[in-house]
Amino acid sequence: MIVVCALLAALGVAVAMAEDGSGRVRAVLPSTAPSTTPTRARPLPAGMAAVPAGVATALLVGGPVGAVLGVGVGVLVVRLVGRLEPAVDRRRREALERQAPLVADLLCATLAAGVPWTASLRAVSDALGEPAAAALRPVVSALDLGAAPVQAWAGAPPELRPIAEAVARSADTGAPLGALLARLADDMRRDRRRVLEVAARSAGVRSVAPLAACFLPSFLLLGVVPIVASLAGALLAS
Repeated sequence: MIVVCALLAALGVAVAMAEDGSGRVRAVLPSTAPSTTPTRARPLPAGMAAVPAGVATALLVGGPVGAVLGVGVGVLVVRLVGRLEPAVDRRRREALERQAPLVADLLCATLAAGVPWTASLRAVSDALGEPAAAALRPVVSALDLGAAPVQAWAGAPPELRPIAEAVARSADTGAPLGALLARLADDMRRDRRRVLEVAARSAGVRSVAPLAACFLPSFLLLGVVPIVASLAGALLAS
C-alpha cells in the first residue's frame, strides 16, 4: 500500500509539473499582441518524479527489501511518466482534430471557386489560425518552392493525414479533389462524433472505481463497524 501511494504521488507531481507555467501566466496577464508561435511543452520530468518515489519507498519499507522496492518503483515511474502526453500537446492535438474537417471543407470550397492550390492553403491557414496554421505552413512553403502537392503533404501531422491521402489518391487516380475532400470532411466529423460518444459512455464506467473507493469505506465505518462493535460488546459482556 505504501508503494502504491508513493507511486501515485510521484505521478501526480510529474503531471502537475508537465503543465507549462507560462500558459497560466498568459491566461491571467493581458497580452498586447497575439502570439503566432505555438507553445512548446516541456518534457515530463520523469527523473524528478522517480527519485523521490524510489527514496520514499526505500525509507518507508526499510532494509534491503525497501532498497529493492525503491529501485523498482523508480524504474516503473520513469516508464509510466515517459508515456504520458504533456497537457499542451494534448490540447494542440485535440484542437487540430476539431479543425481538420474545417480544413477539408474550406479547401473544397476554395478549389471549387477556382483558387490555385497554394493560394487555397494560404487562405485556409489564415482563416482557421492556430494550430491548423502551424500544420499547413510547411505545406505552403513546400509548394512555394515548387514541390508537388503529394510531396508537400508528405510531412503533414497525423490529424491531417487523411487530407494528404486524399491528395495522393486524386493525383494517382485523377479523381476530383473537391469531391474527395467533401466526403472526407463528412467522414472525419462522423469519426470524431463516434470517438466522443465512446468517451462519454466510458466516463460512467471509469467513475465507478472512485465512487466505490469513497462510499465503500463510509458504508463499512457507518453501517458495518457499529453493528459488529455492538455485537462484540454484548458477547464480551455476557
